Amino acid sequence: MALLSIVANIIIIIITFVRQRGVNKDKVLHIASLIANVSSIPGLLCTATADACLSSSCNNNATCLDHLGDYVCLCPKGPVWYMGKNCDELYDACIMAPCTNCTSRLGTDEFTCHCPDDECQSNPCEGIHSNCVNRANGFSCHCPLGLGGEDCQNNVTTCSELSCQNAGTCVDIHDIGHWCQCAAGYQGRNCEENINECQSDPCQNGAICKDGVNAYQCFCVPGFQGYHCDLDINECASKPCQNNGTCLDEVDHYRCDCAPGFKGKPLFSKSGLRLSGTFEMRNSCYWIRDSFAWLCLSSISLCGCCPSAAELLAAPVLLCGICKCAKIIRSVANLSPWPAAMPALCPAGINCEVEIDECEVHPCQNGATCRDHVATYTCECMAGFQGQDCEVNIDECASVPCLNQGKCRDGVNRCHCPEPEPGQEPWGGQDCDVSLVGCQQHQCQHEAGCVPVLTDDGKHSYTCLCPPGWTGKRCNTSTTFSFNSEGYVHVQLPLSKNRTQRETKVQDNDGLHMQLRFRSTLDDMVLYYRGTTERFVSLELVGGSLHARVKSGKVLQVIYPGLVNDGEWYQATVTMDVRLVLVVKGPGCEEDCLVKNEGYNHLIFLQLSSFQQLYVGGAPQEYLSQTSSGRGFIGCMEDLQVDHKLLLPQDLIREENQGLQIGCSKKDWCQDDPCVQRGQCVDMWVRPSCQCHRPYYGESCEKEYPSWTFGHENTTSYVGFNITESHGDNFTISFLMRSLKHNGLLLQLRREGKPYLTIYLKEGTVAIYSPHTTLLSEAKFVTDGNNNLVTLKVQYGHVVFPKAGNHRALGNVSIEAGDMAYVGGLPAGKSTNAWGGNVKGCLQDIRLDHRHLTTEDHLEGVEVYQASTEENVLRGCQSDDTCKDQPCFNSGQCQVTWNDFQCDCSMKYSGRLCETRLWCVDNPCFEGVRCVDLQDGYECLTEAIFQDNALQYVANSSLLSPVTNITLAIRTRDENGILMRAVSRAEVFCLGLLNSSLLVKLDSGASAELLAFTSDRAIADGAWHQIQLAMVDPIELASRWRLTIDGQRVGGSFGIGGNLNFLNDTQIYLAEKYTGCIGEVRVGGVYLPLINVPEAPQMSQFTRLGGHEPIIGCQGAPICDSQPCLNQGVCQDQFNEFNCSCIAGWEGELCEMEVNECSSGPCVYGTCKDLLADYHCDCAPGYTGKDCQDEVDNCVEFRCVNGGTCVDTVEHTAHSSPLTHTCCSGESVECVCVCVCVCVSCCSVSQCCIKTLLMCFRCETEIDECESRPCLNGATCLDRLNHFQCVCVLGFSGTLCESNKEEHKVGVPWLVVAIPVITLCVLLAILVVFCLVLTARKKRQSEGTYSPSSQEVAGARLEMGSVLKVPPEERLI
Repeated sequence: MALLSIVANIIIIIITFVRQRGVNKDKVLHIASLIANVSSIPGLLCTATADACLSSSCNNNATCLDHLGDYVCLCPKGPVWYMGKNCDELYDACIMAPCTNCTSRLGTDEFTCHCPDDECQSNPCEGIHSNCVNRANGFSCHCPLGLGGEDCQNNVTTCSELSCQNAGTCVDIHDIGHWCQCAAGYQGRNCEENINECQSDPCQNGAICKDGVNAYQCFCVPGFQGYHCDLDINECASKPCQNNGTCLDEVDHYRCDCAPGFKGKPLFSKSGLRLSGTFEMRNSCYWIRDSFAWLCLSSISLCGCCPSAAELLAAPVLLCGICKCAKIIRSVANLSPWPAAMPALCPAGINCEVEIDECEVHPCQNGATCRDHVATYTCECMAGFQGQDCEVNIDECASVPCLNQGKCRDGVNRCHCPEPEPGQEPWGGQDCDVSLVGCQQHQCQHEAGCVPVLTDDGKHSYTCLCPPGWTGKRCNTSTTFSFNSEGYVHVQLPLSKNRTQRETKVQDNDGLHMQLRFRSTLDDMVLYYRGTTERFVSLELVGGSLHARVKSGKVLQVIYPGLVNDGEWYQATVTMDVRLVLVVKGPGCEEDCLVKNEGYNHLIFLQLSSFQQLYVGGAPQEYLSQTSSGRGFIGCMEDLQVDHKLLLPQDLIREENQGLQIGCSKKDWCQDDPCVQRGQCVDMWVRPSCQCHRPYYGESCEKEYPSWTFGHENTTSYVGFNITESHGDNFTISFLMRSLKHNGLLLQLRREGKPYLTIYLKEGTVAIYSPHTTLLSEAKFVTDGNNNLVTLKVQYGHVVFPKAGNHRALGNVSIEAGDMAYVGGLPAGKSTNAWGGNVKGCLQDIRLDHRHLTTEDHLEGVEVYQASTEENVLRGCQSDDTCKDQPCFNSGQCQVTWNDFQCDCSMKYSGRLCETRLWCVDNPCFEGVRCVDLQDGYECLTEAIFQDNALQYVANSSLLSPVTNITLAIRTRDENGILMRAVSRAEVFCLGLLNSSLLVKLDSGASAELLAFTSDRAIADGAWHQIQLAMVDPIELASRWRLTIDGQRVGGSFGIGGNLNFLNDTQIYLAEKYTGCIGEVRVGGVYLPLINVPEAPQMSQFTRLGGHEPIIGCQGAPICDSQPCLNQGVCQDQFNEFNCSCIAGWEGELCEMEVNECSSGPCVYGTCKDLLADYHCDCAPGYTGKDCQDEVDNCVEFRCVNGGTCVDTVEHTAHSSPLTHTCCSGESVECVCVCVCVCVSCCSVSQCCIKTLLMCFRCETEIDECESRPCLNGATCLDRLNHFQCVCVLGFSGTLCESNKEEHKVGVPWLVVAIPVITLCVLLAILVVFCLVLTARKKRQSEGTYSPSSQEVAGARLEMGSVLKVPPEERLI
């Protein structure tokens, strides 16, 4: 009966389709076959018959599903989408869109959401914020225009005619005030600031940018043009180079690469200058700076000598040769008219117009005399030298005088001895023949290095290389001294004895020089001071960095930014000549760090008489006042050098000194932690210093400011203080707080009974309030039960509050004498509800500027405000007894923490109060199954394999929440099957697989329509997939249903349906006619157990009624056990399918085919040979490399003679080997040298000369072109250079004398016979003219020199007796 119904369904559907659509027969048969296949799956569509589909009207290739006497059409998805009861309407994508205002393109899934125009039309805003502003996704309510603040009580500025400057457009911003939309080129709150378009450096190549309004102008440096000066001017366009010189374009100038024998004239000579000024050397260019110009004296560099942009603007610039720099700068700086005489200083002449005097550059060396010739020169050498430039010295080392691997230095017959091997003595002496043993018993002390030497009289000695801090012949004299207190050493320096009074001005190479090594841990102190109050040089530490300063008329200063106060040794060298230079060497600067002042110090003149007074380690107060640190040095010094002279401590201690000690001793004061972890220890060199953390104080941070407990056991407490000193509008309030209560009053300042500043807690963060504004801190939680430091700085009515941002307006707030400060709460009668009540917790170390707010009678060494009133405030930070009410359940033990408690639960319970039962502790699930605790029970989660073994479940009305979603995980390769099915009286639900896609069919009740849809994604691929079916709006009674796979939406219902609450009372069938794995399955969030487990205690649960027990886990058939992969391929199990991972060299489904690596043609010039997972290229001659891609340079081992130059070439012809060499001699004659086969490319017919011997020619022998006897018919061959000439016998002509003249002559009568009789008269006339021409040509060809090319054209006879053989000396060589 069922079979007859199926056949009837197929026939009716096919007939209906044919009638309505006129589909061809083949397509009808295909559709019928598809329907038959679908209908052949028993129970797939969750019904037994399909009677309603016999008369259905599903159009557009839709699939019909029967349901309770009715039918449902599954509409197709693409290429055209349809919808409706019979799939006869074009699909409207807006049905599934997430917005209400939507447009779509019918028949597709494309839609567009349109936002509403104005949501303020309904006047939704009420109260003080009655001003409605429409937004992109809604609206917002604001204060009326002109008002702002939280309560709309503050006046804010609105737009007026003067609000925005420079044509700016004013816009009112609600709650804030006006805002200016500036015109192009302006910015700022009121558009008062002109934007500097030059800030982005738009001008390129060193151009000067001039700012305008929304614009800028670039003034190019010479050599560039364009709007951004980005175009290089081609100075070679005028072809300035003469005598075949090559012009090379460069920036702002050109350079001529002259032909041999020519050069350009010098631009000018030094003797021609009439300018006075400073003479300098820059970038290998000589310069003269005058009062009005810079002159470059280089004859080649040209614009390479151009000064910097700052110098260009400071003075006109005369650029040699071209003078373009001068013109540009004159236009930019608006200088006065250019002096008429100055262009004359730019003579032309760099264009290769001068013949070179080769002796001008003095090529002859070693005192030789140069004789100039045309394009060359000769040198007349002195005795003892030879060579073209007399550069070859007679080799005095020819006798090999050096022994023991010493190297001889010619000229002085001296030997350079080698470095000794480890453990061996070095060699010395004139010939490296003496073993230097002077260091064997050296007396160098303090780990000094030893260098052996050999004296002039042949005695062995040594020299000690002293380490820092030591000097002397044996390095036994200490140079170290120290200051353990502020003081100094005064030294009177003598003037140099070899100078007169006029010579005391410091010269360029003989300036001030100071050097020393030091170590210290202090930040600010003077190392030395040399000079007077008016002229001095000093070195000091400022903030841990070195500052060197020179004052003599004006002040110069250099700063080394690194920190040098870490207790390590540093060396500092200060020199002053042309520049002030500071060189630092030490940790971080092992290779010396050099700092110098910018520019040259032409205006600094140092008189040595002004620098005779030297103070080391400090100075008298009148000199310290000239320094930045103003304090003496405390630490160690060594190796003090003044003007390259070493000053020893034993000499310094004899001078006037205070606090000087010989040697250096240092203790690590912070090693023993004197601050006991309550502060940061600072090594003050002679003692420790503790920077205490709050609330600790004292020399070693041993003391602690008292703390107070507020709100203990929820009592009301506070402390009041009388402010007896005015602090004005610049003050700081800070304190430590500890609390778990998120809201409460911390501190309030009152004047005449009214509060004007309140600091309070708001939702766990600190906030401040004044009658003018409220400021919140940033989202940092301070009520975490730990000590947190709160700091509030007020400066001129602006709060500097780190948690609220800098400089936020607070209003006119100042603290005056007579004010009251309340901490922790307020007295009775004053409400704290606005601030979240009184604070509960601890406050400590409360400070108002330098004064402490305290309840103690006396705090040692600090200024305080004593408490005037207090209530219920406890000393110390105490906790409530939080365990007195026994809050822990299930025998949990209560432990008091500060103002909180902690429950120690037994093994079977968890949670803050031990209220949660841990069921999985008892291991209720089987082995291999994962137990998960729930709030009221547990679940046993697992994966299982199904093979047509369905399971049945029932909830027995235990589900407490509506069933609005179903989730499950599957892994299968079956294309068809039922995953889940449930049927009630009027409700139905079915989730299955149809052709690898998901099929959903659900009906939530009699009043709802049947929903049926499929997924647009196939999932029968052997991978795990997470499926979710859920209502779009689960809180509604009816909604569309959405289907997602792995988090991506793959389908949904067109219509709406209700929830699936009927599953709470209906049997559910899982995995009917399904083969594959199923993971976690949930209906309405409640798990369907795949295995039988003990009865769980939770309220909501599904119970298994029956079915065959599935196999735990998810493992497919062992398809890799048979090892199907060949040739060592690795089988990869992919759930009932496998994939072979082949090793290199094999491919194919089973790795059965060897890969042909030669198929891609990898060999560029060679033949490929296939190997296993590789290939080999047999390269053609002349190529090498893995792929024969590299050409062999045949000239590497080939040398041409007779002036020939070898050029590597590649020729592939039928007659030549690819290995060729072209040798070009000095006379530009070319011939080709080829191994094995010599192909002479210069032969007239490009023939291959017969050279079969294995030999290579180097162009050393001229080729006899007549050797192969190329001339025919007894002609004589004449050998020429690179060609030959044939002298023909009588009756023959042509290049090879191959043409017979008699044969040409008898051809004429044949033409006459062939001419028709009717043209006889015309032919006779033509013949007469032809004979006359022929006679004239014979006469001309019988005279003169033989020319083969001419003879071949004319074809006339020639008497050979009149031709003479050309003598050999007339050949072209």
